[in-house]
Amino acid sequence: MKILHILEATSGGTRRHALDLLPVLQARGAACDLVASPARDPYFARDADELRAHGVVVHEVAMTRGFDPRCDMDALRQIAAHLRRHRPDIIHCHSTKAGVLGRLAKLVAAPRTPLVYTPHCLAFDTALPLPQRRAARWLETLLAPLTTHFIAVSRHEETVLRRAVLRRASPCLPAPGSGHQGASCIGKNSCCQSRVSVIHNGLDMAAFDVLPPMSRAELGLHQSDFVIGCFGRLTAQKNQAALIRALPAVRRDVPRARLLLVGGGEDEEPLRRLARRLNVESGIVWTGEVAEARPLYALCDIVAQPSRWEGCPYSILEAMAARRAIVAAPAGGVPELLCDSGASDTCGTLVKAGRTTELVAQLVALAGDSNKRERLGEAAHARVEDDFRLEQMVTKTVRVYEQVMRSL
Repeated sequence: MKILHILEATSGGTRRHALDLLPVLQARGAACDLVASPARDPYFARDADELRAHGVVVHEVAMTRGFDPRCDMDALRQIAAHLRRHRPDIIHCHSTKAGVLGRLAKLVAAPRTPLVYTPHCLAFDTALPLPQRRAARWLETLLAPLTTHFIAVSRHEETVLRRAVLRRASPCLPAPGSGHQGASCIGKNSCCQSRVSVIHNGLDMAAFDVLPPMSRAELGLHQSDFVIGCFGRLTAQKNQAALIRALPAVRRDVPRARLLLVGGGEDEEPLRRLARRLNVESGIVWTGEVAEARPLYALCDIVAQPSRWEGCPYSILEAMAARRAIVAAPAGGVPELLCDSGASDTCGTLVKAGRTTELVAQLVALAGDSNKRERLGEAAHARVEDDFRLEQMVTKTVRVYEQVMRSL
């Protein structure tokens, strides 16, 4: 089975997903090609070499995150040419930009090739400005008929796809023997209802056992510090500002509290200005971009993630695997990771973004209760072992590929 993966977002969770998924697919006998943009991530060259070592064929195509007519048209031509030249059995697009370009390239160059699309977080289900969200929703609805199968990384994302896209889309493109019934089938009958599968992200748990240890001293932290870690790009989405605003009140009750911000991004300077204005600069450690963040979880007493929107965040999964207590906003698929069957406080604490007083209270309470931190951390680790392992994610993805191939 030849699978072409298309990826613009070579940073963050989508990058992690590709780096984990493709080598295992390759080991299971699939022939994987990757068309990816080298522009966004400074570590792309290293990642590409790692994938090539596993037999993945990597092709670089310049793509931009936003709308750039000249760059987008050039990328579209290159992807279409790749489809004509290599003729994959399946196209798998990851995230919004690749989803747009990949589906348009399929339309012009490989209309009969099945296409799987994983949004990893739908652009219209975010806190982007309203005009952008409306445009993103219109575009997803317009392109839905070109999508053979959707993979949602959370039940939340599945619900949004069904309600906001599939119910409004034109009829899906019929496949021979599919029993497609025309426009009346949208959102009602099996040919459309079966087009979405939920596959949560999964972790290679063994990877945590081979990571080189780090000491707090390497980052200027002391053993007596109470370290609150936040992992992710410094952006409005990840909402590190909420933690900086909470830090003065936290430090009044927990004087040794330090905030460890792991990652770089476009909001670094505004966040630094906020820290200076609140006089908490000495309480924050900024790592900038790091090639490998996973060893840093062991340095944290708590991991806090006050995101405004999420798909199925690896930062939460990795904190769970590292047995950390977690305080997070209930964004996207986060409650599905931390709470079993809707129960609260199973292996983490949920605090809505923007509720600074509640966030402070939860952080201070956990700082004073080491037994609860340990209990939450152990429960979180067990939950990843049971439900969110890499092998489970890959097996479910392969089943989707087999399903779409059978539909031909």
